[in-house]
Amino acid sequence: MPLRTRYAVGTPCWVDCITPDLTGSQAFYTALLGWEFTAESSGYQLATLGGRIVAGFGGSPAGLPPSASWNVYLATKDADHTCVEVGRLGGRVVMSPVPAGDDGRLFLAVDPSGVVVGFWEGHRDEGVVLADEPGAVSGHELRVPDAVRAAGFYGELFGYRLATRDEHLELELDGSGQARVVESDQGRPLWLPYFGATDPADAVRRALTHGATVLRSGPGEPTVLRDPWGAEFGLTAATTP
Repeated sequence: MPLRTRYAVGTPCWVDCITPDLTGSQAFYTALLGWEFTAESSGYQLATLGGRIVAGFGGSPAGLPPSASWNVYLATKDADHTCVEVGRLGGRVVMSPVPAGDDGRLFLAVDPSGVVVGFWEGHRDEGVVLADEPGAVSGHELRVPDAVRAAGFYGELFGYRLATRDEHLELELDGSGQARVVESDQGRPLWLPYFGATDPADAVRRALTHGATVLRSGPGEPTVLRDPWGAEFGLTAATTP
């Protein structure tokens, strides 16, 4: 069981789903991935698998459009410094650093490609605890119209470089691939998580049964779907250690 409590600066470390239907979204991902939920605070739930934290869920604030989205957060040791750097490099901070209870601090920004991205400064465990197995986060994707521009921003911010691996683009940090980069002008630019499945084809069928829509699929490729409330995510092959 791949347990993680530390993440290198710049790496994806946390995901959460903000949804207008917290109860319905939880039921969907429980049916699909076997998650259970515990309340962390009023309006925010932690998704767990086998008792280990895999993601967060929150209700959409009043006044936002009635659609859901998955947010991906990158690890930082200094949220205030990273916040300043995001602005200097052409990003736009939409929520300045705020405490998340005693666990850490977070902020949200829009990068120069128009992608919403979160940043997390953990005080104890720094993010997702269970990863890279069925039912847990097993990868990430950055979808942008211009991969070079996107890599330039994350490169200046954290040292990422754009690399080609197995005929697809990746954001690489210190020689390790951290996210697949999909260059596309179809759909809105975004970060999205991939969730692991022992049998991805069966997981896709079950997702469709519960109201999801397939957005992209291909042989040997993660399948990208939209849940019934509009949040995009991927399903990819993963095995139990």
